[in-house]
Amino acid sequence: MTTVAAALVIARKDLRLYFRDRTGVALGFLLPIVLVAAMGFVSHLMAGGESGSAFSRATLWVADGDGSDASREFVAALREAKTIAVRPRPDEKPAEGAALRRRIADGDLHHALLIEEGFGAAIGRGELPPLRMLRDPDRALEEQLISIGLMHATFAALGPDFAAPLTTRALELAGLPPEWRERTLALARGFSRGVEALFREREEREGAGRGKVGAEAAAAGSDGAGAPSFDQMFTQIVPVTREDFRPPERPRQLTFMLAQTVSGMSVMMLMFGLVACATLLLREREGGTLPRLLLAPGARSAILWGKFLFTAVIGLLQLVVLFGFGASVFHVDVLRDPVTFAAVTLSVLATCTAFGMLIGAWARTTKQAEGLSTLVILVMAAVGGAWFPLQMLELATPVKVIMGCTLTHWAVSAYQALFWKGKDLADPELLTAIGVLWGFALAASALARRLFERRYVGS
Repeated sequence: MTTVAAALVIARKDLRLYFRDRTGVALGFLLPIVLVAAMGFVSHLMAGGESGSAFSRATLWVADGDGSDASREFVAALREAKTIAVRPRPDEKPAEGAALRRRIADGDLHHALLIEEGFGAAIGRGELPPLRMLRDPDRALEEQLISIGLMHATFAALGPDFAAPLTTRALELAGLPPEWRERTLALARGFSRGVEALFREREEREGAGRGKVGAEAAAAGSDGAGAPSFDQMFTQIVPVTREDFRPPERPRQLTFMLAQTVSGMSVMMLMFGLVACATLLLREREGGTLPRLLLAPGARSAILWGKFLFTAVIGLLQLVVLFGFGASVFHVDVLRDPVTFAAVTLSVLATCTAFGMLIGAWARTTKQAEGLSTLVILVMAAVGGAWFPLQMLELATPVKVIMGCTLTHWAVSAYQALFWKGKDLADPELLTAIGVLWGFALAASALARRLFERRYVGS
């Protein structure tokens, strides 16, 4: 037999063996398709969904303490901004400033805008209206999105007549003395009229030379009736008094993204490690040691729980290493509240171990276990917010339901509440996350035991 003929025979044999495990083959081909779909879904959410914005909207809670027509028009303009998702919604109960202040201080919200009394009267006098922003200063990404949205809403609600006062404020922020306000205001008004004339001239020239395409381009570069797009030039000139709320126990070096990354990656890698340990059942059956264990004295379920304890110990060691690295390198204060950290870690460990045992008890071959575990873990990591901070986005209700069906969402949320928000064990948010995790753990353990008795003990 020639070398080529021998190679063909060996290839045919390997192909027959490969396609004999139809479930494993299906999972192998399904994995890239599902991963592409999950990543596309998450990217769609991060890109703002159907809103057309460059990024998903940042949630901004608004309390209208003025109740005037001008303030209501301003709130309506905020709702139209592409970078802001205003809460409460029109069908929800109006928010109160005191309640928003408490929620910001507790870490439940990151930004809240208070439209103070006198907003409408100030606009009537041609003055910049009073606004107060309650915020978490460490949420820099949301701060940028909200600042852009405020600019859009301000120009949409106040109109081009306030371009000069806003320009004057920008000059004061740049260093000009406030007592020069009348002088800078006169300059700003003259500048505004001159620039408006330039934009109108450009519109006329491009409209005549390029027709409809040129007119649309000119309109895209102007604000209203030829006014310049000042919101592209300034993002901090809206007259907002900022009031910062930062938990004193939060490490100064810690950022939201860093806390999310440490939590999410630790949970995902823990799941991978525990699934590898849980497949020991398959290896012992394939190696012929499982029948001898089944004949040994003692309850047969002890085999499953022995693997459970072994896997849990390995998982605990993994978490110690992962969070120890996060604490030493990224300054995540994992031991700020040892009791709460232990409760969250025990819950996550039990859930991930039960998940690993369920995969090990379901799979009939190692290929099936590896394919299914990779598929489920990566999808849960993407959709559950382990890779990207989906928890910070304003998502539709169906998307929230999908996220809530993943154990990664609740694990990462629990660690975020501990590390970022400074919650303790008595907090309802943490208790809810821990309760859901234990629900996952009990359900997965019960199903794993049933599958074990059917596929291993009964075989």
